[in-house]
Amino acid sequence: MTVGRRRYWVYAMLFTLGVINFIDRINMSVAAKPVAAEFNLSPVALGYLFSSFYWMYVICLVPGGVVADRLGGRRIAAAAISLWSVMQMLTGAAIGYASMLLTRIALGVGEAPTNGAVSRTLRDWAPFSERGLGMSIFTAGSYAGPAVGATLCGALIAAVGWRLSFVITGAIGFVWVAVWLIWMRRPEEVSWLGDAERNKIVDEREVTEVNPHHIDGSFLGLVSSRSMWGVALTQGCMTYNQYLFLAWLPNYLQTSHGLSVLATGYYTTIAYACAVIVSIGVSLLADRMLTAEKVRGGQRRLAVCISMLVAAVVALIPIAHSLYLVVLLITVSLTFSATALALNFTLTNDLVQSPETVGTAFGMLTVGGNTFGLLAPIITGYVVEYTGAFDSTFVISGLLLLIGSVVVMTMTRRPIGADRPYARLQQA
Repeated sequence: MTVGRRRYWVYAMLFTLGVINFIDRINMSVAAKPVAAEFNLSPVALGYLFSSFYWMYVICLVPGGVVADRLGGRRIAAAAISLWSVMQMLTGAAIGYASMLLTRIALGVGEAPTNGAVSRTLRDWAPFSERGLGMSIFTAGSYAGPAVGATLCGALIAAVGWRLSFVITGAIGFVWVAVWLIWMRRPEEVSWLGDAERNKIVDEREVTEVNPHHIDGSFLGLVSSRSMWGVALTQGCMTYNQYLFLAWLPNYLQTSHGLSVLATGYYTTIAYACAVIVSIGVSLLADRMLTAEKVRGGQRRLAVCISMLVAAVVALIPIAHSLYLVVLLITVSLTFSATALALNFTLTNDLVQSPETVGTAFGMLTVGGNTFGLLAPIITGYVVEYTGAFDSTFVISGLLLLIGSVVVMTMTRRPIGADRPYARLQQA
């Protein structure tokens, strides 16, 4: 019997979710210049504005993951995007710096459960041989969002002003919610899936052979797991680089290279579009090279390490004097940051032994990533304020990527929640 591929529509919906998520985030970055002019904001004030989204976002990540584990990805994803879409629209109605900070903080609350909801959805829908592909398609949305959003928001701001740009981009989310609620269920519950494909998903979505008596799937077990800390710290090192570009790339290109808002959108789109294509391709290759045994053994860590090492070329930007070389280095760094991000998400899913704790684990993973990430806009603001240039910020980001490559190779050698190495666990 032929096995269909209708499950790919689920991956496509998650990709679209990522796109909308990051269009709503980058809108503020593209609008930074007119917003700063209207409210008379310094680079430090802009840094805090860029970072404000992450303050409550980080606090709500683990609770959001726990709720996703209990209620499932369908309802949590719909509720999350509805809340953040409202806050995105209200950003356009801000009457000053304080009110804009509040809407961005509330936007973070809305987006916090997203990764937990997505990871739980993929655990339900993706066979282990497609786990990396499914996650890379979702994370590719986080790079396609800026690629589309930089040009879209730039054009909207030029045509109708920065305030209406937030209203329009916020309204897009409600279209996604309507489609999601009508169409999305678990594979066991939907009628549009063929029996052969449904059986493949259900039979192949778990690959663990670890003795459950040696796994502590409780919250305390996750917190005390060396591998959990390893993937979280790795996530932090790559997320710093991601959020540095997400918050400051348009402003960097405008102030350091004299580009217009519209030209900035074009160059940003090129960098993020390449990241989308390559990250999906590398993740698909990794899926094909990894057997079930290698997945259980956490061998995806090597691909994470290599991707982070390549992304560390961001540290070379200060010695690049040509705009085209700068854009090339930015593109390479963004591309392999995106690849490492998708692979590290998938590595975490590989290491979590109990599907009932996937959302919680991903909440903790994203806390690690965004604890570093929320610092990137602030640190960059201070560096630019006191040095007058972006050079040191790129070096800091490159060093963190090198550190992360070491962490992932040394701290992720056991299943999350396990107290003994893989080989001994598999023999137990």
